[in-house]
Amino acid sequence: MDVVKEVKLLKYQMSLMKHMINVVEHPFFMFVIDHEFEENQVKVFLKILGVFSCRIKGEEIFEWYQNDQLFSQFNLPLDKLYASEQPTLEELKSGVAKIFYQEFELEYLLYSLKKQCIQMEVCDFFLQRLKIDLK
Repeated sequence: MDVVKEVKLLKYQMSLMKHMINVVEHPFFMFVIDHEFEENQVKVFLKILGVFSCRIKGEEIFEWYQNDQLFSQFNLPLDKLYASEQPTLEELKSGVAKIFYQEFELEYLLYSLKKQCIQMEVCDFFLQRLKIDLK
């Protein structure tokens, strides 16, 4: 199959998947599809949320969340990422900008994660910071 046919087939299959995904149950997955995020982008972002979770709770950062090779692909500063203090909204915004290379509403991303029960405490933490920032 030539490249043009493959691309057309993939676009059609993506369209079908969008109709099959229940947006109420999987809003983050729909966000990922709508914004055409790549697998490594999603992986590194979810790992960062895990690191932030540990930092928010004041816990040791679990080895499972540490992936220096993946983080370095996106030029994320490991010394700041693995810091012991609570993460900041600016740190999240900077990470999102380095990972996704595009503009979108951070609030919508956080709500989509929360509704899909992904790192809900981290989402609440940053949603509260966003509300304070808007005042």
